[in-house]
Amino acid sequence: MNTTQVRSTDVAGTAPDRVPGNTGCQARQYHARLVMQDGERYCALTDAGAIWVVAAAGCLLQPALGDVVLVSTTGAKGYVLTVLEREHKDETAVLSVQGNARLQARGGRLEIAAEQGLALDAGAGLAVSAQTAQVSVVSAKVDCKALAISGTQMQSHWDRRTDIAREHVEIAASSESHLGRSTRRIAGHEEVSADSSRQLVARDLTMRAGTATLVGRDRIAVDGDSVQIG
Repeated sequence: MNTTQVRSTDVAGTAPDRVPGNTGCQARQYHARLVMQDGERYCALTDAGAIWVVAAAGCLLQPALGDVVLVSTTGAKGYVLTVLEREHKDETAVLSVQGNARLQARGGRLEIAAEQGLALDAGAGLAVSAQTAQVSVVSAKVDCKALAISGTQMQSHWDRRTDIAREHVEIAASSESHLGRSTRRIAGHEEVSADSSRQLVARDLTMRAGTATLVGRDRIAVDGDSVQIG
């Protein structure tokens, strides 16, 4: 049970388990300060005395000890309708509802603005559905154990890109690359298998190896205006 300090004379002669001076069904409202908490119940100190109240279903801002609240009472029931003044303004304000909830803007758009950042905790899963989406950030980082992306078409534009992977498998029905300059360095073994292959070099072609073996099953042809061997 959480409590806050109050003078003994403030709650003298009152019974928090009943609503002072309200034995009928007429609703009464009070400005009250929350001085004690027991689970979901709060002890509210009003001008008429101390009463036990709970946060109403429509009270989204959850009350805390020391807050000044608007209390409604009828019979033996008391509710916190809203928080009028927070005691600890530096602490995180909590908006809470029971069960499923939906925030909807009909006929307009919904904006969420935060000066010092936005943290989203989706628990078991996060689902986002939109016809179009646009994200603009200075820098971004995504950490995940598994990532799957699928679609009809994708384009990416970068001034510089670096891809690092322990294993890389690329499968495509057709592939085409246009490069201004290309350098490829392979520390281990490279093997190329193709049904047919052709290289077109406009200027010079140089192949150098410690040991070179050229094997043709049917025929090997060397054709040129000048052929030099050795």
